[in-house]
Amino acid sequence: MEFYGEIAMEGALHRLLRPYYRPLAAAIVLQALAGVCSLVPWIVLGHIAAAAQPAAELGGLWPIALSGLVWLLGQTLALYLTHRVDASLCHQLRLKLAAKLQRLPLNWFVHQGEDGVARYVEQDVRALHQLIAHAPTDLVNLLIIPLVAFGYLCTLNMPLALFGLLPLCVAVGLFRAMRARRFRDAFEQRDRTMEEMLASYGSLASHPVAVRQYPQAGVQAQAQAATELFVSAFSQWVQRIGRFSAGTQLLLGAPLLAAWVIAGALGLGHGLLPAAQLCVFLLMVKAIAAPLQAMGHGGDALRSARLAATRLNALLTMPDMVEGTQQPNLVAPAEIEVRDLSFHYADQPILQNISFRLPAGSVTAIVGPSGAGKSSLLLLLARFMDPDCGQIRVAGQSLSSLSDAGRFRLITPVLQQGCALARPLDQNIALYRPEASLATIHAAAKAACLHEEIMARPLGYQSIPGRDLQLSGGELQRLSIARALLSPAPILLLDEPTSALEPQTAVALLRSLRQRSGSTVIVSHRLADVIDADCILVLERGRLVASGSHGQLLAAGGLYRRLWDSQGDTYGH
Repeated sequence: MEFYGEIAMEGALHRLLRPYYRPLAAAIVLQALAGVCSLVPWIVLGHIAAAAQPAAELGGLWPIALSGLVWLLGQTLALYLTHRVDASLCHQLRLKLAAKLQRLPLNWFVHQGEDGVARYVEQDVRALHQLIAHAPTDLVNLLIIPLVAFGYLCTLNMPLALFGLLPLCVAVGLFRAMRARRFRDAFEQRDRTMEEMLASYGSLASHPVAVRQYPQAGVQAQAQAATELFVSAFSQWVQRIGRFSAGTQLLLGAPLLAAWVIAGALGLGHGLLPAAQLCVFLLMVKAIAAPLQAMGHGGDALRSARLAATRLNALLTMPDMVEGTQQPNLVAPAEIEVRDLSFHYADQPILQNISFRLPAGSVTAIVGPSGAGKSSLLLLLARFMDPDCGQIRVAGQSLSSLSDAGRFRLITPVLQQGCALARPLDQNIALYRPEASLATIHAAAKAACLHEEIMARPLGYQSIPGRDLQLSGGELQRLSIARALLSPAPILLLDEPTSALEPQTAVALLRSLRQRSGSTVIVSHRLADVIDADCILVLERGRLVASGSHGQLLAAGGLYRRLWDSQGDTYGH
């Protein structure tokens, strides 16, 4: 009950559980009634067997039928209520998570990895099933059945009842010893290595080409290493708690309990205990052991549910990105000004003291080695996350003061991984301008070097991605760029727009981007793609180390010159 109370009292989950307290309380009452009724048949049969003329007592079997009916209805209704609460709670929790995920900074998603969000929305929510659907009834059985059974046995023979309870008390002690703090690290190591093993095998399945090319290294080697770590952690866990687990199962097993009760009857009784009373003792002691065994088997599930609840509560209580309220000044020039910008994640500095100003209508490139902070700076300019300190001003207004809708009217971001919605291609392209004519949509597709490929499809612009065609990575990237070219927003932010394109297509696409009116900011690792930008910002280890035109930066030497020279052989400039 302490465990269940801790979970219920945690902020967000407490608020989620509060509407369901009545059905949960009703389920607890029904399960308590069912637990008591489950013992009635053995009590009645023991009374009949102990009677002087058992045959004459057979007419009193109706309490068995009645208690069996009440047990069946009570347990069925209790489980129905808890499972109904479980289904409703999980549905509401997923809605809460969906709303929460929309308010979190994008860097949270980036650092979660491929399956990070799925872990919260699917695995952790599913792990609560044991906590909500089964824990209330299991805990009631754990309390009610042993108390009622032990109380009845005491009325028959208290010394034997106390003696018969000894193995059960030892089993409870062993179970508590397995859950002691000193074994917690073994449980955590086992669970952590299991998650790492499953994640590595998921990566193994996602990269079959790399596995074939490098059979003894890379992804396959990581999966094998993760498996070995799990086997080692699991072996250590078994070695540390194995004797406790084996002892618990032995003490709660029917053979030992039966032998123990019979030995007690022979050793404590004054003469041989009546056979009917001995049978009642055997049945009742086994009834007490059953919920204890369930407690042992459900321990891991409840522990997983508790960890999942802790993670979900931590996510739901994470600070949101606060939406501004102001509307943008669309008449003002769409210049971008960054002042003393710094940003870190997980105690690691990503950007430090960045300041620059980009005039309206300019083309700006952000370059630098891997890990320099280029994409992070672009995400900050799009306000997918907020800086630790400093300010970003767009069109004379603070970026954080703008409403989401207002910010999207000013800025259109295009991230490296393109996406397509399950709607016709013409609607996909016109997402930012739904009223655009078909001729305008075609022009945007041509500018993105996508028109001919669309027209080659049987359904043309009416093709629906995922149903009528499968778009490649390069096609998805160009679809996102065509969508952005059609956007009325005066500022366009692009993260590696040519990373999935062949050189000729990349050159044509960049030409279309330069012809676009408004301000354009491009993150690129290929310097040859951005040599004609009005301004090039050079980042190194999160700092702005140089800025200027291509010619100015080459003449100044430094990092830009080294990057240019290192790319000369690769791109032939």
